[in-house]
Amino acid sequence: MKKFYVGTCGQVVSWKKFFDTYSALEINATFYKFPGERQVSNWHKYIAIGKEKGAFVSFKVHQLFTHPVNSPTWKRSEFGPEERKKIKDLVGCLKFNDFTRNYLKKTKELAEKLLADFILFQLPAACGSQKENFKNFFNEASKFFACPQGIEIRWEDLDLLDELNVSLGVIPVFDPFLWPNLREYFFPRLDFLYLRLHGQKDERGKLIYSYRYRDEELNQLKNWLLKTKASQIVVLFNNTYMKEDALRFVEKLSG
Repeated sequence: MKKFYVGTCGQVVSWKKFFDTYSALEINATFYKFPGERQVSNWHKYIAIGKEKGAFVSFKVHQLFTHPVNSPTWKRSEFGPEERKKIKDLVGCLKFNDFTRNYLKKTKELAEKLLADFILFQLPAACGSQKENFKNFFNEASKFFACPQGIEIRWEDLDLLDELNVSLGVIPVFDPFLWPNLREYFFPRLDFLYLRLHGQKDERGKLIYSYRYRDEELNQLKNWLLKTKASQIVVLFNNTYMKEDALRFVEKLSG
């Protein structure tokens, strides 16, 4: 029997109410900066309650692991301009070195405090030319974490994702609507699925997050997932209407 967890990428209602409404949460605030102890303690309190209700909790790792410092997202980090200049050759695109090793230790501690079931590494298309780093990085990173790790890449490379999965158990994360080749390959093969739904692409290939999924699309998603090999499936909406679309999909699953 399949177990579904459905929720959102980022918190869309108050912590107090979230796990009354959704069964999965991906914490995204951790991508921009490491949270302080008080914030983590507050999150832990509500996550523990969610866990009692059977919730699935994951988080997106800090951008220092995944994004080069020229990414605009770094402007929201705890690292100032001068600090970013000093570390620019040490971070991004899954480089493994003393600097990132230290932050893997911090991420391990964070994962334990957040009672995480899954850790997501999401990489921009700029990292496609540095994929030789990935296998070594995950080989080292896996020594730090008790829970599974997943990788989402913003370009298509089925061979890379398959190799990381087969050799190291890294879970390929993708949008089944946007990447049909990945859907067709991995849905019959994976025992566990972690899916992120971002919306739609325009004619230039740019993501349109301000997209509301149609009923027929949610029905199609349900039909796809019921035919997969996976016994555990996490579906996370990451579009502008994720709050409503996640609830609509829960209704589809129960119908």
